[in-house]
Amino acid sequence: MSAARKEHPALAPTHRVARIGAALRAHEHRTAAGLFALFVLIYLWPVLIGGDVLSPAGVLWGVPPWRASLPPEGISYYNPLLSDVPMSYYPWDVLGRELIRSGTFPAWNPHAFGGTPLFANFSVAWLGPFSVPLWVLPLDYALGVSAGLKLWTAAFGTYLLVRELRLGFWPGLLAGFSFALCAFDVVWLTHQAHVAVAVLLPWLLWLTERIVRRGGRWEGLALAGVVAAAVAGGHPGTLVHVLGATLLYALVRCATVSGIAGGDRLRRLATVGGGMLLGVLLAAVVLLPAERAAVDTVGVQIRRADSGSLSSGGIPWGSLLAAVFPDWWGRPSEALLDGGPASYNERAFYAGTVALLFAALALISRGAWRRKAPFLALLALGITVPVDPSPVRSLVVQLPGFDRVQNARMVLWFAFAVAVLAAFGLQAALEAPRRQARAWAVVVVAIVVGAAAIVSIDVAPGDVGAAFDHVADRFAGSTPSPLALASVIRWLALAALVGLGLLALRFGSRRPAVAGAMLALLAAADMLLFAHAYQPMGPKALVMPPRTPAVAFLQRHVADGRIAGVGLALSSDWSTTYGLRDVRGYDAPQPSRRFYALWLAVNPAQQQGSPFDVADLSPNGLRVLSLLGTRYVVVAPEAGPPPGSGLTYAYRGADANVLENRRATPRAFVAERVDVAAGEQEELASVLRKRFDPRRAAVVRRDELAQDRPESVAGGSVRVVEEANARVLLRASLPRRGLVVLGDAWAPGWSVTVDDRPARALQANVLLRGVVVPAGEHTIAWRYRVPGLRAGALASGAAVLIALGWAAVLLRIRRRSASAR
Repeated sequence: MSAARKEHPALAPTHRVARIGAALRAHEHRTAAGLFALFVLIYLWPVLIGGDVLSPAGVLWGVPPWRASLPPEGISYYNPLLSDVPMSYYPWDVLGRELIRSGTFPAWNPHAFGGTPLFANFSVAWLGPFSVPLWVLPLDYALGVSAGLKLWTAAFGTYLLVRELRLGFWPGLLAGFSFALCAFDVVWLTHQAHVAVAVLLPWLLWLTERIVRRGGRWEGLALAGVVAAAVAGGHPGTLVHVLGATLLYALVRCATVSGIAGGDRLRRLATVGGGMLLGVLLAAVVLLPAERAAVDTVGVQIRRADSGSLSSGGIPWGSLLAAVFPDWWGRPSEALLDGGPASYNERAFYAGTVALLFAALALISRGAWRRKAPFLALLALGITVPVDPSPVRSLVVQLPGFDRVQNARMVLWFAFAVAVLAAFGLQAALEAPRRQARAWAVVVVAIVVGAAAIVSIDVAPGDVGAAFDHVADRFAGSTPSPLALASVIRWLALAALVGLGLLALRFGSRRPAVAGAMLALLAAADMLLFAHAYQPMGPKALVMPPRTPAVAFLQRHVADGRIAGVGLALSSDWSTTYGLRDVRGYDAPQPSRRFYALWLAVNPAQQQGSPFDVADLSPNGLRVLSLLGTRYVVVAPEAGPPPGSGLTYAYRGADANVLENRRATPRAFVAERVDVAAGEQEELASVLRKRFDPRRAAVVRRDELAQDRPESVAGGSVRVVEEANARVLLRASLPRRGLVVLGDAWAPGWSVTVDDRPARALQANVLLRGVVVPAGEHTIAWRYRVPGLRAGALASGAAVLIALGWAAVLLRIRRRSASAR
């Protein structure tokens, strides 16, 4: 007899209803997934369909060697707030892609700081799911594909969470639209790492909700997978905030969910915790090398110093105005104005006007408080922790993990909480279409706020027309009053449209889906309007600065030595895209503390968290640049060699001038003189003395020497005969035992052999690599192994076995349950 015939007759209709309900939900999920894909396509269509490039690299048009060739349209793709992308993230993608596609393990980056760890650079997100397109597709197109996948993931994950909270289809769409293009996601979209982690927050909370409310066991295993993806996403600060939000959600929901015994609550909370720990362990292969590489770097000091701040301070309370009027002070992509509070231009509090109004409705509506509770906590902390000063912030930044990251970025919690609370607000309106007093109160307050804002603006003749021009054209108008007025006009227009939606719901109460669709699509339009033009998308010729004659000259002479630019000339790390080796960089948490101490002679005002720049060509600075092997210095076309510097013109052009430094240290040399320093301070002082010649002399700390001091050697020679990503082969000839120095940066993980026999790797001249070599002809091989990689791989492998064991246990339980029935 079939299973259907064995059913009790009274249960058959219930089963059919359940199957019909499941099929309906699956259809709604597919529809939502398609609508979110369309939403993302509308935003990114110039890139995904039109052939444009998603990149803020146009900021480089403002500095040599591209400044002279700035096209008239180039300013339309200018957003200085996103300068980190061309100065670090994009060059890392270029280099990583090149190494991966050539079959080379990306262990070491020779193009910044005289050499720096590459695989241990957490922000590259080597194993992140959104990095896959960067490695396999044409890079210019892959940037758009990766961005689109992130935004879709944010939207659909938020939708699934809202549905799991027993809210409707249209509220789920509204929440998804709001979170996908909230300020956090829009601002950091092209930075790769930040958003790659943030968009997994709704998926983590969705799985946590299923575990807490349903006791899901498979969901615990899935939670581990999503946590691993978040860890591999590449941004430790956002990771701490995402995992912290997940843990907070689990605690609040376990405390508030009804109908569950105390023991079950603890078991479900343990499932969440176990899944999170397993996920972190799964990603140990990237996490452990990053932790090892961060030891004794300036990045560790920055994270601790800035744990409660963004830059030097938290976000001022005045920035909350941007949650309502995001363009009150303008923005970098159009007309950034002075006078706004610090960091307001990140517009980090904006989650949508429509979403904000419905979130306010959720806060004054009755019911569902157990489900709303964790989002109220996220909302409150997402405001009070980022702002400065705040008593709550001073407590949170003492927590483990939070004490090492920039907690001003917890505005992510605010934006996400607003998006989900908006779903509760829309659900309340849809469930009571004829009882709209609270909803209309929100609309009226919104209009009053807009009116008060207009009154506060000092409107001059012509400002109203300029404001409406700005509403239609984001690049029109650059004075304070029209920009502020335009922002208020948009607010009032959206509030009025929400009112129309409520009227449609009131008079079409028999078909609330029509009004629900109208309001959800209004939220989508709100977010698309907000995000428009912030992230530059344009033709490659305008968005990506070309190779200039000065760059071509440097490429022809790449084997002669390293380069540097004065000021912002040939911005640090972007030179990586041309295969040039720069002594500057912007590769947090690098450089090492020792590199920073030496670099202060080049730029005494150097900030640890800023790109390492050459302020000017001072005598001390030139000595350090020479020590680091800087053969060519790029300056603006109107600049030349400082008097008495010994620099000469190597190239002169309209784009830039290139100065040659003949005092630069060769790539490798045999030390004709060796001095032994008692400690780091003496070592640093020695290399900065005027009489010190880094081409022939070396300083080694006493604690570096395992045996007697190496002799000074005259007449020795050495040359580089072979080089790969993590290997440098030298041939040396010494008349007697001496020190051979390789002019590359030392870092933990480098080892050296002499004639295939292990030798002691020394730090010479503060941060270069040295080795003591006997008299005669010798082969010296430097090899780099990523510290922590083997241990991380073993830990990840163990985690995979644990996950397989978890799955096997669950399958066994399922089979037993099936046989028992």
